[in-house]
Amino acid sequence: MESPILPTTFVGSYSLPHWVDAVRDLGQAGKLTEAQLEEAHDNAVKSCIKDQEAAGLDVITDGELRRETMVYFFSKRIHGFDNTGRMKAIGNLDPNIQMPDPVVVDKVKRAGSIGIAEHFSFLKKYAASHPKVTITGPQMLAKRATNEYYKEEKQLVFDLADVLNAELKETIDAGCDFVQVDEPVWVGYPEDMPWLVEAFNRMVDGVKAKIVLHVCYGNYKLKKLFTGTYADLFPEILKVNASQLSLEFAVTDMEPLELFKKYKTDKEVAVGVIDVKDESVETPDVVASRIRRALKVIPKEKMWISTDCGMKFMPRDRAFGKLKAMVDGTRIVRKELGE
Repeated sequence: MESPILPTTFVGSYSLPHWVDAVRDLGQAGKLTEAQLEEAHDNAVKSCIKDQEAAGLDVITDGELRRETMVYFFSKRIHGFDNTGRMKAIGNLDPNIQMPDPVVVDKVKRAGSIGIAEHFSFLKKYAASHPKVTITGPQMLAKRATNEYYKEEKQLVFDLADVLNAELKETIDAGCDFVQVDEPVWVGYPEDMPWLVEAFNRMVDGVKAKIVLHVCYGNYKLKKLFTGTYADLFPEILKVNASQLSLEFAVTDMEPLELFKKYKTDKEVAVGVIDVKDESVETPDVVASRIRRALKVIPKEKMWISTDCGMKFMPRDRAFGKLKAMVDGTRIVRKELGE
């Protein structure tokens, strides 16, 4: 893809309009048809596209606005999950943050298309900017479930990797050339890193696209979910078959820069310059200062500019304001670089 220096993007989920939840409730109550629900989701995605392009982003997503959650959307469409599980903590930091967990009751396998390719086709049809697909990784899906079938969690993760590999290949056949895999739980379980890298590489094997791995500290209602640090993942994480790593920088005052000083890599780095756990909107100058700090460590040719994480729980006006500040701050630095 053709792109300017310091291309701008964001992690994936966008501010969810309250009316989408209301429409879904009406659908469950039988007061709206499936076609009417689909029309509502189409309109939500179109508004998300408009916001991103009005802000000036170079690479955009559909905001994941059709997905119940980043877990349920997949577990409800993959054989082997019973989605009537009990409440369970969704991270290992605060046990009071809970959601009902899917239960693994059989060998997981693909039960037809999950729907990612169809959603991408809609995004591509209406997007003027370059579209990318985001997909929840196998470790996240496994950790958010209660395993009552597999003797070893590792095999569950590998089987999920195979399911998602087939889904990604279908999406590539639909014209997608940019894939981001989201694994928020890696920082919580660094002891699994060697085989988590193996599972990731299994998931993207044969997927002919630009591959990005996004790892964060979790993000639920603007709260961090997982203990651990990125330092626990290095240098093993550099072995993933991805051309880009997307990490949170802003929320930790650019702390990951120390890791990239210590561990050299040819991979691109999507630097999070927008703190999505804080509703206050950064100024373009603050964004520009964060980019300048990153440029002291990461070559400009290898740097992308992004939000720290998704913005599902961010009020819409704040979410748009943050995207606009990110782009405007990037333009300040581009001008300084003579680009």
